[in-house]
Amino acid sequence: MGVELITKNQKKTRKFTPRKKLEILKEWERSGDGIQVAEKYQVHPATLYRWKKALEQGAEIILKGKKPKVNPQIRRLEKENRSLKEALAFQSQELVSAGGGR
Repeated sequence: MGVELITKNQKKTRKFTPRKKLEILKEWERSGDGIQVAEKYQVHPATLYRWKKALEQGAEIILKGKKPKVNPQIRRLEKENRSLKEALAFQSQELVSAGGGR
């Protein structure tokens, strides 16, 4: 039994709930045949392995398809860092243009 890849025209965007993902993983565990389970639910076998790895790491957030939230202070500091880098690059460019960079 081979894996049939789905072409772009045939590809459907599918979203599975965390509960459904868990059911699919349990079915894979019971049957022992990831290829057959992947074909049944029309997902790539690598997707099953990704879900399994996320489950093993206890990453409920990843199974839900959400990214972990970033602390707002970290976002603010990253934005400030970008602004400072841009200001430094601008000033360096002005020094070179003014003939200060021999």
